[in-house]
Amino acid sequence: MSSSLTLRSVLLSGLAITCTPAAEIQSTTIVDNLRDPMEITLVPNGDIIVIEREGRVLRVRPSTGGVFEIGEVPVTALREADRNSPWAREDGLLGVTLDPAFAKNRRLYLYYSHPKEMLNRLSRFELKDGKLDLSSEKVLLDIPTDRRDRVCHHGGSLTFSPDGLLYLSTGDNTNPFESDGFAPMDDRDGHEHADSMRSAGNTNDLRGKILRIKPTENGYEIPKGNLFPPGTAKTRPEIYVMGCRNPFRISIDPKTRVLYWGEVGPDAGNEGSKGPRGHDEVNQAKQAGNFGWPFVIADNKPYAIVDFNTGKPGEITDPAKPKNPSIRNTGLVDLPPAQKAFIWYPYADSPEFPVMGSGGRNAMAGPVFYYDARRKFNLLGKEDDHSLLTYDWARSKMWKAKLGREEKLEKLEPVMDKLKHPMDLEMAADGTLWLLEYGGDWYFNKDGRIRSFHAADGNQPPTITVATSGTTYTATASDPDNDRVTIEWWLTQGVNETKVGTGTSVTLTSSGSELRAVATDAKGAIAIARVPLEAEKTLPPLTLDLTGKPDKLGFDEEVPFTVKGAADPSKIVVRARYIPPTGHDAGGPQFSSDIEKLVTSRQCFACHQVDKTSVGPAYLDVAMKYRGKPDEAARLQAKVKTGGGGVWGEVPMPPQVAVSDAEGETIIRAILALAQGMAETRGTDSGKLHLSPVGSAQPGGAWEITAEAAGYTAARTRVPAK
Repeated sequence: MSSSLTLRSVLLSGLAITCTPAAEIQSTTIVDNLRDPMEITLVPNGDIIVIEREGRVLRVRPSTGGVFEIGEVPVTALREADRNSPWAREDGLLGVTLDPAFAKNRRLYLYYSHPKEMLNRLSRFELKDGKLDLSSEKVLLDIPTDRRDRVCHHGGSLTFSPDGLLYLSTGDNTNPFESDGFAPMDDRDGHEHADSMRSAGNTNDLRGKILRIKPTENGYEIPKGNLFPPGTAKTRPEIYVMGCRNPFRISIDPKTRVLYWGEVGPDAGNEGSKGPRGHDEVNQAKQAGNFGWPFVIADNKPYAIVDFNTGKPGEITDPAKPKNPSIRNTGLVDLPPAQKAFIWYPYADSPEFPVMGSGGRNAMAGPVFYYDARRKFNLLGKEDDHSLLTYDWARSKMWKAKLGREEKLEKLEPVMDKLKHPMDLEMAADGTLWLLEYGGDWYFNKDGRIRSFHAADGNQPPTITVATSGTTYTATASDPDNDRVTIEWWLTQGVNETKVGTGTSVTLTSSGSELRAVATDAKGAIAIARVPLEAEKTLPPLTLDLTGKPDKLGFDEEVPFTVKGAADPSKIVVRARYIPPTGHDAGGPQFSSDIEKLVTSRQCFACHQVDKTSVGPAYLDVAMKYRGKPDEAARLQAKVKTGGGGVWGEVPMPPQVAVSDAEGETIIRAILALAQGMAETRGTDSGKLHLSPVGSAQPGGAWEITAEAAGYTAARTRVPAK
């Protein structure tokens, strides 16, 4: 399906790596408008439970489109009211899975950042009357963490194996921005937050690990086969895998019980004296082991033990006999041998796995696909029996890794692309593949969604719209294949739903939060139209007053203003934007369709948005910073190729090796052009805004003036142009 990938086939080290068009796959969006969704788990009755970063727990019913808020867990999390805080950058509600006996005991497990204490907690909860009973919490495991100084990497994925063992992934809880993209092994006083030797490389610490326990009624037991037997000095017996940077999504092969996970890797674009360039990994553990971080990466490429006082690299790690020399190491000095990654790839093209392409990196892994002719759906063909599905959050693509004898990799091929930051992937008993997509931004999304995937059967789903007249709702449905379509009406009431009618119209006599019209064609394909019945909660508003309330404004004029409603005026941004009389204003600065296609294809939107801060700066902010500085264009183009950081914060931009010189020039030119007709002032709730001095108004043009601050609803007003 991926037309953006080059069709090629190479044979490397006995592994066939091909890039051929995959069979057509059909997707259906079941729910959207999720807010930073983190992980999903499938309920035996066909429902889906999804958690959101800031604490909400939702139940989704695919057959009706119902979305029910069944609980909210108090958590520490970065929130929109203080979006630039260095505190708790990746904390929140992180992981969810169901008890193997959920159908009987209604129990589920959550992993979350404690709202008051400096720790992440694994707990068991129960659902009562369809709601998450917070009072039922049974704490299994507390893991002390750091939330200061932009530390990140919490992992948090949860899953059960068929033998009832619970796996939990934990990140190294380390700031990666102070070690030039290489291994963070900073032993200096006051730099604990930048030392992964204290966590991932520490046999006596639960961070940077994949843990394995057997839950019991009152706690848990340690199963046989973990990395360190109970009682081993300076170790934790819960550890199954150590040496992980950020094992973000984990999966268990249901037949072989082999563990797979995606490992989000470091940022160095090129190798140097301190060690190799950064790689993401897809890892496979057939038994307990040490996967090397922060001492090795990829296929055991070693790092030097750097003296951070001088910046000079020292002894190179021996992967066969790694040692942890950190003064903060509370565990063993001599570590188990480092295990090589299963698949690994850098920002640039991978010589070992070229089908992975190039660009940003956020590796995920699982589930393992098995073909079953008795099942309703098989996403892939019989030839793909026993294939690991892998995907990448940043590249928004999915691949299949054919597994052979002893779980060895035989073939690696693309499956699909153009996903929207794929976050979690689960296979249902009927063969449906459920994909959780995080949304377009790094934080504060409201466009996360859940989609189902199965092999296309030639049937096109119906379409449906709803018109409203008072309390009467009328649906219009059609089917591209001219199949007969039936319509059902469902009303959400709390954590449940009620069927309130069938046919083309319904008159409501009961209250609820959402009405849904569900159209189903003769082959079972559905479409859902949603009608919100309650006003969405909004942030407190700002108010913007233009002194003298001008009826027209012209280029190069000064506009006095006052902003009210913000607790901290230093966070206010007031902007003016000239809008020509095209009749097609998009509500803000935007790229042309050609530029939008280009930056989308090059995955630029994985870290940037046009006028919103994401993991990187808003393109509009870049344009305003360098407005009137034409000499900066060439430097910015070069930076696209080489990467860099420090100007907009500590998160570095990786080298954009997939962007050609001509494309880089086009993109930078389009970014800088966003400043045309713009003006801004920052950090004050009153003053004068100097409108753009360059330009000429056309009849029907207007100025849009906005006041914005994180945590508030923006104020907007328009004034005709002179």
